[in-house]
Amino acid sequence: MKAVLIVHEDGSDKPRLKYSTVDDPVPGPNDLLVSVRSAGINRIDLQRSTAHGGPTAGKPLIAGLEIAGEVLELGRDVKGFKVGDVVMGMTTGAYAEKATIDHRLAMPIPEPFSFDQAVAVTTVYATAHNALVTNGRFRRGQTVLIQGAASAVGVATLQIAKAMGAGVVIGTGRSFRKGEQVLRLGLDRFLVKGQDSVAEEVARLTNDRGVDVVVDMVGGTALSDNLTSVALGGHIVNVGWMGGKRDELDLDTLARKRVTLVGVSFRTRTIEQKAELFMQFQKDVFPLFLEGKISPIIEKSYPLSEAEAVQDEIAQDTHLGKFLLHP
Repeated sequence: MKAVLIVHEDGSDKPRLKYSTVDDPVPGPNDLLVSVRSAGINRIDLQRSTAHGGPTAGKPLIAGLEIAGEVLELGRDVKGFKVGDVVMGMTTGAYAEKATIDHRLAMPIPEPFSFDQAVAVTTVYATAHNALVTNGRFRRGQTVLIQGAASAVGVATLQIAKAMGAGVVIGTGRSFRKGEQVLRLGLDRFLVKGQDSVAEEVARLTNDRGVDVVVDMVGGTALSDNLTSVALGGHIVNVGWMGGKRDELDLDTLARKRVTLVGVSFRTRTIEQKAELFMQFQKDVFPLFLEGKISPIIEKSYPLSEAEAVQDEIAQDTHLGKFLLHP
């Protein structure tokens, strides 16, 4: 089959992507073998690292973390699926014509969804739901601050919050050009980092109460604003580190406000924990898609062979929607 490999070449400052021919993957006992119809690109893919799962026993390291496609073969211990089913999910080796996925992490594609819509939902909306609802304890009528609102997870967080009945939703970003796009999706106020005072604007927009939930894609440089802006008993959920991985924490403010500060990641979860996360995601968010309250934003799709060029385009950070690859 054709696949996109992560390769280390002498003299290169970082790993490259190489479109190659490799052996078809062999499903393990709990795996589905899937004919990939669409693969999504995520920002972590740009690292081209063992975050993708790493090669085993000399197998090639294939890029990509999410797929949508049709089941070709079942592992001996698989239950609940059959050949011909259409599925979506997070896995490794997604930039390929075929991939395996543990059946406990595979989700049936809802009937109205195309393969492209399905793969565009798989990672970012599940991450946004886990941050906002599961860890942020979001409830109808609450106020939300999204640091990095024009990011993929930021947009998904906004859409889910509004569809689930949020009050004021405030977002931050580095460019008002992208902010205008997010405002059209229902954001109440977009603040440009370095120009607007986040803390002052949040206080004004919430009558000095602060927001109930902060979902933070920025990390370093954002923590002070997060603590100042969150309400008493509020929740700060860190998802990403676009502004760096380190910052200073005012423990007095954390304690005085009785703030819950939590980080989220898929990488350290067990299969069982991930399966539970995806089950809750399907229960809470799938109806919002099926009722037409939200829909994934797809920027462009490209042939699988152009994966490296597409990643370079994503690194420019001028887009809003999802980039996809078609084998």
